[in-house]
Amino acid sequence: MRKSVAKAAAHMKKYLLLYSILAIVIGIIIGYRYHIFFKIHKDLIKNIIISLAILTIYPSMIQLKLERIGIAAKKIKAIVLSMFYIFVLSPITAIAFSTVIPNTDVAMGYVVSNVVPASSASIGYVLLVDGDIELATVLAVLSLFGSLIAVPGYLNVYSSVTSASVPLGKTMEALVYTLVIPFILGQVTRYLAIRHTIKKKREEYRPNGKDGTTLAHELEEDFKLFERKIVKELESSIKPHLSLATMISMLVLICMLAASKAFMMINSPNIAFMVIGLQAVMLFMILGVVTVSDRSMHMSYSEHEAIAFISATKNQSVAAAIAVMALGPGAALVPALVPAIQAPVAIAYVNLSDSIRKMFGGV
Repeated sequence: MRKSVAKAAAHMKKYLLLYSILAIVIGIIIGYRYHIFFKIHKDLIKNIIISLAILTIYPSMIQLKLERIGIAAKKIKAIVLSMFYIFVLSPITAIAFSTVIPNTDVAMGYVVSNVVPASSASIGYVLLVDGDIELATVLAVLSLFGSLIAVPGYLNVYSSVTSASVPLGKTMEALVYTLVIPFILGQVTRYLAIRHTIKKKREEYRPNGKDGTTLAHELEEDFKLFERKIVKELESSIKPHLSLATMISMLVLICMLAASKAFMMINSPNIAFMVIGLQAVMLFMILGVVTVSDRSMHMSYSEHEAIAFISATKNQSVAAAIAVMALGPGAALVPALVPAIQAPVAIAYVNLSDSIRKMFGGV
């Protein structure tokens, strides 16, 4: 069973881009065919989207390793650089780009999609290129908590610039539902799973007889090492299940978002292409600036890769929930489309890892 899940997760990860595009296409077909149903049952669709967003986010919160924060928290320069990219460069650029989008709701959705925190996939990309996982974890956690202030803050800035109405109360409610609650539940789940597994393993390693007594004594002397080993084994065994659950939930969410906005996309395809084009430019620009800046600041290769992926890639499930809970009807179009361009750009940057490594001196 475990091997089957791992195989399915690996398959979906490999072809996630194709599945994402397929989900969008299926969503558009269903949504356009049954657009009257989606129009009549707006509240039902909204609740389904919020539920799917939470289901997508919760597994990633279980995988978030807070115990690693202390290891990389001393890398102040790397943290400051990444926070600048995440909470200054990306949002301001997004607000500037949003001014060319003719639909105000879609423009707000575009801003939100570029202020939300990093996703679990961001850390996955860092792992693929041998980046600094501890630093990536710290940056992901900081981006998560920082977004609680940044999202309503930048929406307020956007509303003052464009005179658009932004319900900040509903925005904060959406953030609580999609970030705070899943974070707490995810970390509690992680803690309980680790405690339960360690307790069970300790009991298994206490058999009767001399050998069992000796082994138990050795484990007591070096219990921290034993605990790390058990945690690593648990993470390895459960990761495929969590990854598969996240990807399935995300694909269904993308399909539902596309279906809910299918009528708009078919009747105004220029807006959809504009969103994808702007996001492609945004991602290439952010990654370019991060690469040049990190090199000039003498960051190591592993630190740079952590900074780059956490700063550039965003959790569109959070953006989707905020869009349907707090913003206008067109705002959810953006998080439905962004995954179709975010994934290929990120994968392209992964494929450049050898060249990037040489650029940073291979460290």
